[in-house]
Amino acid sequence: MSTPALILEIPPSEAELSAPSRLAAQIGGISLGLTAESPDLDLVSDVSLQNFLVDSPHCDMEFSVFWRDELEGIAGDLLFDSEGLWQLFSDSENYRFQFKADHLGKQPYKQVYAARDFMRGRIELRRPYFPPGRAVNALEYPLDELLWIHRLARGEGVEVHACGVVTPDGCGLLLAGHSGAGKSTSARLWARLPGARVLSDDRIILRRENGRVRMYGTPWHGDAGVAEAAACPLNSILVLAQADSNTLRRLSPAVASAELFARSFVPHHSPDGISFVLGFFERLTREIPCFEFGFVPDFTAVEALLHERF
Repeated sequence: MSTPALILEIPPSEAELSAPSRLAAQIGGISLGLTAESPDLDLVSDVSLQNFLVDSPHCDMEFSVFWRDELEGIAGDLLFDSEGLWQLFSDSENYRFQFKADHLGKQPYKQVYAARDFMRGRIELRRPYFPPGRAVNALEYPLDELLWIHRLARGEGVEVHACGVVTPDGCGLLLAGHSGAGKSTSARLWARLPGARVLSDDRIILRRENGRVRMYGTPWHGDAGVAEAAACPLNSILVLAQADSNTLRRLSPAVASAELFARSFVPHHSPDGISFVLGFFERLTREIPCFEFGFVPDFTAVEALLHERF
């Protein structure tokens, strides 16, 4: 069977066109709108996404959402297998995400078609798998994050494993680290400081705007549960390393770029995406001072950075 073209190959019926439900969110300065195109399909967002919802009739990414009694089989090349919830396929026109869950059986419960520029797409939900009469979170994690990661990698920015801190005097600090490095601990410590803000305790989006790199909070938080829909210019990058004392060691741009890339979310199936992210970090680390921050997990770590001039 041939692979259908994106979105409009299966035209909505008149009943589907009358569906009013819509939801839109903005993360990292990029907006995504969902419009329900099937009757009795009401859309709802995850709680963590609530602060990022916007009222926008036209978004940077627009996806239509449909009920389907059956989902068509995936054609094309397998690009990535999470070996869990989702797989990514590609053909000459589209990317296709397929979502399965062991407790639901072998058939996918959700299928997503995305244009290669991630400006438009279609989400199909297999109706028998969803309780009747209840609103549906069509962007349920990890789909929301996957869509933003792929859109960013088209030359618009990058998501990194990091805690984003804004000091009381407005200095933007990116505290980057793998899981367990101390991002959530750092977020809790900075939250105790009057006048300081924490944009996220786990994942930050970096974008270059008007010649300046800004960091954005995201809804994909860590153990501290911090997710602020705000942004701040970036002043310094600190790669976290727990230590017996609070110390700063300057990193060369090459080393800092490698450290950031190892903590970034990149579509590794995309050579263009990888090339963009590498170039983004190369330029970023030449412009922004980068350090390894060996820190003690108590408030002295905050005090140590407050005494630095970034």
